[in-house]
Amino acid sequence: MPTAALVGSLTEPDRGALDRQSPLPLYAQVKRRVQAMIHAGDHPPGRFFSEPELTRRFGVSRATIRQALQELVDEGYLRRAQGQGTFVNRGKFDESFGPSMDFLDQWASAGRALRMELGSFETLPAPARFARLLAIAPGTPVLHLTRTRRTEDGLAVSIDDRWLHAEAADAVTRGEASSVSLLELIARRVRLARGENRVEAALAGDAGAMLGIPAEAPVLIREMVYLDRAGIPVMAGRSVYRADLVRYTFSIDLEARPARAALDYRKEHQACTTHRAGAAS
Repeated sequence: MPTAALVGSLTEPDRGALDRQSPLPLYAQVKRRVQAMIHAGDHPPGRFFSEPELTRRFGVSRATIRQALQELVDEGYLRRAQGQGTFVNRGKFDESFGPSMDFLDQWASAGRALRMELGSFETLPAPARFARLLAIAPGTPVLHLTRTRRTEDGLAVSIDDRWLHAEAADAVTRGEASSVSLLELIARRVRLARGENRVEAALAGDAGAMLGIPAEAPVLIREMVYLDRAGIPVMAGRSVYRADLVRYTFSIDLEARPARAALDYRKEHQACTTHRAGAAS
């Protein structure tokens, strides 16, 4: 059933969709129907149907609808955002490591555009931890900025914490920092050569409140440092991701490895041939 038709049908009870003589409880029948709607995409984009709308559609009590929806939330089909409503859970997004590392572009290309909320944007003394990554003395003035990446419906995906060396800081403006990849901005001033990333699993802890998840919920933490062609670190940072929304994919170029193996084989083969020839003489 097309979404438009489904929305229209919500104004009239669809009691025929449920079998009131069945031993299967009504909430379980509603759950199956809603599950089918999710799989078929028969729901509005963005926020899912409200409890009152589904109550009217199925002609059952709101408590029955609430029980059905709660089970779908518990099983990961739906999620609830306080003050915003209920949303269909879309599967985890694969952020792919590569030369551009433009995660904003990756999400947008998949039809799941993110928006950035800029928090801190100020010059601060570099804390020891990030000063070490930037190869500068602790307390050296650097540009510090924080950003929260959110889905179109406001769900927090990650919290980004970045420290920029003075050499790169001038390339980043407050206005652009909330909408453009930092790597793209830095590349205007500095020729970037490589990035070093480390990813680990952890519990959300204090970051949970900002991500809208419990402190004991799992997260992915990515620490990184980017260097220019001279090997000078220009940006370091840390991102905390909701592990239920994001995972990382890595692509490794093995083209050089077979070539080296073939070279080693040829050297070994040549050595063996030389040895046999020497023995024969």
